[in-house]
Amino acid sequence: MVTIYDHRGNPVKTQALTRELSAPSLTGIRTVWDQTVAGGLTPVRLAALLRGAAEGDARDYLTLAEEMEEKDLHYRCEIGKRKLAAASLPIIVEAATDKPEDVKLADEVRVMVKRPGFRGLLKDLLDGLGKGYSVAEIIWQRGTKWQPARYEWRDPRFFVFDRVSRRTIRLLDEENLAEGIPLAPYKFIVHLPHLKTGIPIRGGIARVAAWAWMFKNYTIKDWMAFAEIFGMPLRVGKYQSGASNEDIAILKMAVANLGTDAGAVFPDSMKIEFAESSKSTGGHELFNKLADYLDAQVSRGILGQTATTVGTPGKLGGDDAQAEVRTDIRDDDACQLAETLNLDLVRPFIDLNFGPRESYPELFLREAQKEDIAVLVNALEKLVPQGLKVEQSVVRDKLGLPDPAKGADCLRPPGVAVAPEVKVETETAQNRQGQQAEEKKDPHPVEILNGLPREAALDPLLAPMRQLLEEVGSLEEFRDRLIELYPKMDAAEFGNLMRRGLVLADLAGRFDAGEEAKR
Repeated sequence: MVTIYDHRGNPVKTQALTRELSAPSLTGIRTVWDQTVAGGLTPVRLAALLRGAAEGDARDYLTLAEEMEEKDLHYRCEIGKRKLAAASLPIIVEAATDKPEDVKLADEVRVMVKRPGFRGLLKDLLDGLGKGYSVAEIIWQRGTKWQPARYEWRDPRFFVFDRVSRRTIRLLDEENLAEGIPLAPYKFIVHLPHLKTGIPIRGGIARVAAWAWMFKNYTIKDWMAFAEIFGMPLRVGKYQSGASNEDIAILKMAVANLGTDAGAVFPDSMKIEFAESSKSTGGHELFNKLADYLDAQVSRGILGQTATTVGTPGKLGGDDAQAEVRTDIRDDDACQLAETLNLDLVRPFIDLNFGPRESYPELFLREAQKEDIAVLVNALEKLVPQGLKVEQSVVRDKLGLPDPAKGADCLRPPGVAVAPEVKVETETAQNRQGQQAEEKKDPHPVEILNGLPREAALDPLLAPMRQLLEEVGSLEEFRDRLIELYPKMDAAEFGNLMRRGLVLADLAGRFDAGEEAKR
């Protein structure tokens, strides 16, 4: 059995492909239980948490990133927009070349990505935008071919980076509690979005948004406390000099109860006064503006703009300029995600089923440029007749059209299907008439050679070619598919013709030599 190696040079162990290698458990190092981090978060605690993540202990940071998405509606909305922008793009698979074998491999990949669960895989991998990385495990199944049965998203806290480069993901395991173990080849899809130069864990959006998220939490808490007493009169308790500590405590309790129970009991020697508060101070506006400011900073960090969130006019030429920035971010996310899928999914699928190759089909996530079709068609109409060579698969991919199935009823220019066959039959009839008119009673062996029934011998060879001419839509496609005809051709009659021709050629040589000797 031939050993398959991944792109890192590690041998693939096929017996492990169908087993789950990173599943969670109730106990152990990959436990499903975790503690909250967001509750009571302080600037000192946040700074220590982020510093620990950069130094290799990212568990608390990853927990905070998860809680940020669960507890803040604005952050969840914006990070969700970023994920869906790339995950909802059309999936396009292009063949490496126009060779029939490469076209077949591209078709196989198209079938694979249409299986249930692939769109969910895209969203799971894009979770790395917030946390810095995301890992999914492929659970393969073996039937007529290797196929992904499902894709399991794995908690990023189940993995660590290597201690030296801090770029290579390793699986936490009891075998090595400190540094983890290497990931099994062809089992994991690891997405490391390149959002910032440096180690991946410092590039996650949650890291840069954490400070604004924490300050907003303080703002909301203070705002809620302010809203609780806003508009209420100020309660002032007064006690006489010489009052005991017990009497003072009773007065404090009475003042507090007035705010909640609207009633209190206190000694006659004490009194409570109410001072009207001013409602025109605008204190509530401070909290509102601060929360909106922090939300706007989060939107800029995630989407690159604020127009689609708060309707802020663009500073670079209006809303169109801001929308273009977001399109650039979306396309970059999609390009990086496609690169990950080509490396960790498409290549393993091809290697396991068809063996390693020099070139592989490519998967793309991109929006079809419909406005360029007219320009493309116009350019092809002018340049192809001038000798420009263009692969049909490339044009079909740009138009969003699939490769035609074998034997499909394809569109073709008028007259292409019947003209070659009629011409062959006409020329054949003319040749036969000429041969019959020039027959002699004592023909020369060369004339006998010329009169052999070549058409009957060539028909088994030419019939598949005539059929192909009826199926294809262009001469380029006819040329590319000629190799498919070889198994269908019957060369037996043609071999008999060649044998008879060689005999007659030998006789013709002997006849000419005898005639020359007579002279």
